[in-house]
Amino acid sequence: MANIKSQKKRIITNEKSRMRNRAVKSELKTATRHVKDAVAAGNGAEAFAYGVAACRLLDKAATKGVIHKNQAANRKSGIMALVNTVATAEDKAAYVKPAVKEQKTGSKKAEAKAARQAAMKAASEEKAVRREAHMKAVAAAEQRKAEEAAKAAAEAAAEAEEAAE
Repeated sequence: MANIKSQKKRIITNEKSRMRNRAVKSELKTATRHVKDAVAAGNGAEAFAYGVAACRLLDKAATKGVIHKNQAANRKSGIMALVNTVATAEDKAAYVKPAVKEQKTGSKKAEAKAARQAAMKAASEEKAVRREAHMKAVAAAEQRKAEEAAKAAAEAAAEAEEAAE
């Protein structure tokens, strides 16, 4: 294990990128297998759709640096050559692009911050309700004490009058 702090950080980042690269490469192999299976089944439309999807994944992998751009180009060429053995012009014309996935906006950090702020606001509102109830109880207690003090004062005055008589 490294002793230098920057080297420890480098080990962690290398492991993260290795895991990401492994996942992307596995995804590429799966996409290629889908294409080969569709070609083996003789389904031209499905093979073309899988081929286009695989080419897109290869381009993404090349831009992220997982594979070299020339390797991506070579693999795309091989996949499309394989697809062209079964795909007809009608299959290519009938191809419809898949719907674009809705992109998430913001980050996990921003979502967490918004959730914390919402929780704090809810807690603050709950505290305000409890404070209001407490203030009402305190006011009622003070009123009762004042009434009892007035009653005691009236009784003391009445006793004083009786004693004076």
